Amino acid sequence: MLRSITSMLMAGTLAGCTTLGPAYIAPTISPAAQYGAALAGAKTITAQVQWWRAFGDSVLDGLIEAGLAQNLTVAQAAERVVAARESAVSAGLNNVPSGTAMAQGAASNSGMGATLLSASASVSLSWEIDLFGGLASKRAAAQASLDAAIEEANGARLSLIGEIARNYLQARGFQDRLQIARSTLEGQNRTLSVTRQQNEAGLTSNLDLAQLGGDVSTTAASIPTLEIALSQTIHRLGVLLGQEPKSLQRLFSNGAQIPRLKVDVAPGIPADLMRDRPDIRQAERQLASATAAIGVAEADLYPSLSLSGNLSVASATSWTLGPSLSLPIFNRGQLKQTVLIEQSKARQSYLAYKQTVLEAVEEVENALVGLSKQQTRRQQLANSYTHYVQATELADARYAAGETTLLTLLTAQRSLYTARDSLAQSTVDVGLQYIALSLALGGGWDLSSR
Repeated sequence: MLRSITSMLMAGTLAGCTTLGPAYIAPTISPAAQYGAALAGAKTITAQVQWWRAFGDSVLDGLIEAGLAQNLTVAQAAERVVAARESAVSAGLNNVPSGTAMAQGAASNSGMGATLLSASASVSLSWEIDLFGGLASKRAAAQASLDAAIEEANGARLSLIGEIARNYLQARGFQDRLQIARSTLEGQNRTLSVTRQQNEAGLTSNLDLAQLGGDVSTTAASIPTLEIALSQTIHRLGVLLGQEPKSLQRLFSNGAQIPRLKVDVAPGIPADLMRDRPDIRQAERQLASATAAIGVAEADLYPSLSLSGNLSVASATSWTLGPSLSLPIFNRGQLKQTVLIEQSKARQSYLAYKQTVLEAVEEVENALVGLSKQQTRRQQLANSYTHYVQATELADARYAAGETTLLTLLTAQRSLYTARDSLAQSTVDVGLQYIALSLALGGGWDLSSR
């Protein structure tokens, strides 16, 4: 698939005219390429698709909305955009005249009782002529750096959305597993109480009592671990929303089901990554900036021309106006080395871009396989849970009728608990794989269409 990345990219990007630097050609991916593990579905994830709404969970929707407005990491990225925008404005001002104005006045006494007043004013102007495109290249580099900063902010938003969705899904999973563990423990304690009475009456053995006691302790031991994980996940959500870690504790005071997907997913084509993945867009803009920097360095090898003038008004008016030519003679060798350094940086940026594309496609392929296989696994675990429910009901009825041993009932109950817990974990894993796929496809960060 990646052979479709143009083999002429480096030549088009890093080789161009000798005065203004190389002409930049943005790299492309052939739109005909397909993913190797495509899934059939009706919903294609793009930058505008709010993919988290596929869970149908209003609490999750609200958390993401609040996080985008309050997250501190996103706010920092936004400030970097502001700084880059001011740098671009500053670079644009290089092509306009600059100057200073000064005025002064004085009073003096001649010693004869007379006071003499004097005043003067002067204005100086300078304008650099962009003979070889150095200033234009500076403006292009600054604009590309601004674009890269914007894409970094977009990437921060995408990452935040994914982190909130992941932690929320995991928190609901821990809640569900806690409910399973606690209800199982209640049932085991009831059985333990009855078994103790039967043991005292000589109806059950000490082995049965010990076995059941071990099951009770094992189930009880799993609860603190789940409680720790739940608290840590809730705390993480609080920080992601720019709040105190424990600020969302009340939101999870009541249990809720694990969010389930309401739609199928179609991954689109790899060319969509160029449009939708902020990290690829950022890498491309960084490559453009690095390419423009070559033009800046090459322009320094050639003469620079500026026009300067001065107007002075005092007792008499005088002015000067003329060109100034600067020739790089003694430091030309150093300037040539600077060009070579900038060319190397541009090649590094190209390789970084290519690496970003490769890793992006890898993430999509892995997520496609992961989602498909996790969905299959969950279906099998759901079947397993159904069978263990039936087995436990039969074992319970037969034990009550005296047709089987307590050990058989305990084995069935233990298997049922494991099946319920595994099913809950798998439900979370399916959601996490969907989140990973949505992030890999670059979906959801552009909310301008709302």
